[in-house]
Amino acid sequence: MDKTFEHLVERLAVRHGVTAQHIRQRAERRQARLHGLLSRDAAARSVGLSLALASAEQRLSGFLAAGSRHVNGLSVADAIAAAQAEGGQQHLSTIGYWPQPREAAASVAARYREAISAVAVAGLRSSVSVKVDQMGYDRELLREVAALARQHGVRLHFDAQGLETVDRTHAMMEESLAAGTDVSATLPSRWLRSASDARRFRALGIPVRIVKGQGGDPDAPKIDPRQSYLALVEVFAGSTCEVGVATHDRRVAEPALRRLRASSTPCVLEQLRSLPRLDAVADALGVPVRAYVAFGRFGLPYAIGEVFRRPAILGWILRDALVRHRPTSTTAPRIGDGR
Repeated sequence: MDKTFEHLVERLAVRHGVTAQHIRQRAERRQARLHGLLSRDAAARSVGLSLALASAEQRLSGFLAAGSRHVNGLSVADAIAAAQAEGGQQHLSTIGYWPQPREAAASVAARYREAISAVAVAGLRSSVSVKVDQMGYDRELLREVAALARQHGVRLHFDAQGLETVDRTHAMMEESLAAGTDVSATLPSRWLRSASDARRFRALGIPVRIVKGQGGDPDAPKIDPRQSYLALVEVFAGSTCEVGVATHDRRVAEPALRRLRASSTPCVLEQLRSLPRLDAVADALGVPVRAYVAFGRFGLPYAIGEVFRRPAILGWILRDALVRHRPTSTTAPRIGDGR
């Protein structure tokens, strides 16, 4: 037995409040995934780093949560209140649930149903965003959620996760559509396949939310998310599909909305409620605004890689910690964003 490795594992376990077996197993899995490129010590240290980052996020969330606007509260009632505030400004909204780590699929589905019922009771013009992978791709759970959405006339938005989830997500969305559910879909411009998905959605008449997306496409690592974003907009120009322009990047949002307006395509500017917003751009063009309102587990909405690529995000995080008021119509910094 490698005593040095075991001593390291024990120290990491004590430091992070987990068992030595937990550290050991995760280190072994990482070694296997990287085909032995990491030594056992390096793999264990990387596990320790992951645990430290998770702990740091949890501690930071305690500091930010009271003033944060990324998650508007733990309960659906908090999200409804935020959506009503948006409605008071004649804005639409989408309500999304951020689950707890390893939350059961049935519990996630229950939160989606709760959100749909709350939207109906409040009489809001809101859609509810669902992630079918978080429901374990369970068709029966989705059927229950979709049936309730149909009953109340609430749109279900099928959100995009990783590339590996897309085929099953789209299949389950189209099953819901065939059953009469009002559905919409996300199209990330960083994915090569989104061009063909866009053509299919146009043919099916499915409303879309176009985002840049944070996860890249390994088959197209050099894809320009701005150019491909506008190319996706072009697919829908002149169609009857509603197009959600979901970006805080003015260099993308403004030409996209102008093109859609010029082609008489139904469109809406979609904004994360928490970030500096482009409402003024939408107002100038006569385009509605839809705010994304989240409830559930607090978490940082910025990928670490995005912070390094766009240092202004760090300023947004610090502002969220120190400023408690919700931003009104503002002009975002002229930089790209994950959406």
